Amino acid sequence: MNDPGAQRPGEPVPLDQRYHGAEPIEWCGAAVYPMYTEALPTGTTAVHLRALSVMAPADVTGLGLGLSVHDGHVNLNGRSLAGVDIWYEALAEGIDISVTADAPDALFTLTPVWVAGSGTHQSWTGNYGMVVDLLPDGASTLWCSTGPGTPDFNELVVELTTGPAEPTRPLRPIISTVPIRPVGPPAPADPPPEVSIAPPPPRSASQGVGGALHDLGTAMHERGEHDSARALWTQAAEAGHSGAAYDLGALLLQQGERAAAEQWWKAAARDDPRAAASLTALSELP
Repeated sequence: MNDPGAQRPGEPVPLDQRYHGAEPIEWCGAAVYPMYTEALPTGTTAVHLRALSVMAPADVTGLGLGLSVHDGHVNLNGRSLAGVDIWYEALAEGIDISVTADAPDALFTLTPVWVAGSGTHQSWTGNYGMVVDLLPDGASTLWCSTGPGTPDFNELVVELTTGPAEPTRPLRPIISTVPIRPVGPPAPADPPPEVSIAPPPPRSASQGVGGALHDLGTAMHERGEHDSARALWTQAAEAGHSGAAYDLGALLLQQGERAAAEQWWKAAARDDPRAAASLTALSELP
């Protein structure tokens, strides 16, 4: 494969601004993805994840993978969830996550998540991304970079395999106390749990990756992470998702970017009547 640790210091545009939908971009000869995406077969599947190595940056005190399911759900201790964050301690031990397809076009996604600076959970920003190795035995290796600093795809390396689900024991609802690095800044007051539970986002009518990006953006917006929502909705809108274009326009208008809001509503107006109505209302504003 291409060298996943290759860096290009001084790159003026961060990776999160270069992605268009779920398609990869080129970085130092490697294909870098904003997320790993895999279709789900009918029924329930076990997603097995195991960390092979970790080299977190000095300012990152928590590191893991966020798993989300589109047109399906995660089965966690008797609950059905849209997604979970799986932190390094669990990945180091190896963990099976049970996911169920609710529709023929169901899929799951994985993307890096991390804790840095203020101690808040972060994703979808900065120089984050994945280099994906598809191996002959059906396994995949995910080389992950977090957002802070220059891209470094050796920060978290995870082996991924999927297969038929087996009966599982409940995941331990404990707080991780194992530091990622033997030295470095102190951990936040409330370290991330092994599997942190997020409320399921509303399901969109659209299907495929555009719908997944829209759903993820909606979940971020509901959590108050508007910058992440804007980035995700932009990717979904550029991939042709009209609902994302409408929501992006509404967010841009709230942020005072009227011309940009009008542009996205015009793109969505043919397929989304809300966008057409919003354009009419916008034209009547001073």
